[in-house]
Amino acid sequence: MSLTDLQIFIAFHPAVAAVCAGAIGACVGSFLNVCIHRLPKGQSIITPPSHCECGQPIPSSLNIPLIGWLVLKGKARCCGASISSRYPVVELLTGLLFALALLTLAPVKAAIACVFVSLLIILAGCDWNDMLVPDAPNFALVGTGLLLSIIAPSLHGETSSHLEVVNRIASAKDALLGIAVGTAVIWWIRTIATAILNQEAMGEADIILCAGVGAYCGWQGALFCLFGGAIIGVLIKLPSVLALFRQKEERESVPFVPSMAAAAILWFFYGPQLIQTWQLWTQG
Repeated sequence: MSLTDLQIFIAFHPAVAAVCAGAIGACVGSFLNVCIHRLPKGQSIITPPSHCECGQPIPSSLNIPLIGWLVLKGKARCCGASISSRYPVVELLTGLLFALALLTLAPVKAAIACVFVSLLIILAGCDWNDMLVPDAPNFALVGTGLLLSIIAPSLHGETSSHLEVVNRIASAKDALLGIAVGTAVIWWIRTIATAILNQEAMGEADIILCAGVGAYCGWQGALFCLFGGAIIGVLIKLPSVLALFRQKEERESVPFVPSMAAAAILWFFYGPQLIQTWQLWTQG
């Protein structure tokens, strides 16, 4: 099936296309759950197969995304231990984002969105659960962003030239500029905030993540990831943010990666609309 055939099928059967994309996304989300659980612990994401905390393997019939958790009612059949609601949430979120990508983006960019979203979900899940951001998916975000910018120049809107090589070079420049801006801005903010708060304000992982978002979304996306993520983080974790400024022996850390990931995904899907809305607001 060619890209044109796929676009025609989506246009005439959007509900079927969305369900198929969502089902694939839920299956990918199941694997992302494995990554979120094992990567912070330094465990292999390949072996052993999925198993309960008590060590018993999970049967394939109970390892179906979303359905398995619902059938078990959040309790392991082998030992009765509670199964975290993170599992169905990640599977559902991944499925919804895959479906949204298929319905709202051009086929090539939709495929790239699936890679982008999957890496961000892993990073956000690890930070949320363990306050630890693994290097592998973080650097993969930067590397795949730069590579895909060269392979698919349309990621950065480079489609005007008749020479493909010119498009690829221009797209690579956009990605490198995004990496540079994301890295530089967040490094200065981290340095200044650390000096003011007298504790490390942001981790080095945040710098790499912002660079990765810049590779996929350009310098504007990198900035939105940082500042939009800060707004989202404050709204979600306001009590924890306020706790940072209270005098106490141990200050609570606030996971920032989930908020940055949410802002990055928002920009990837709706960046042009956000720019247009901002221009209308400032001019009106």
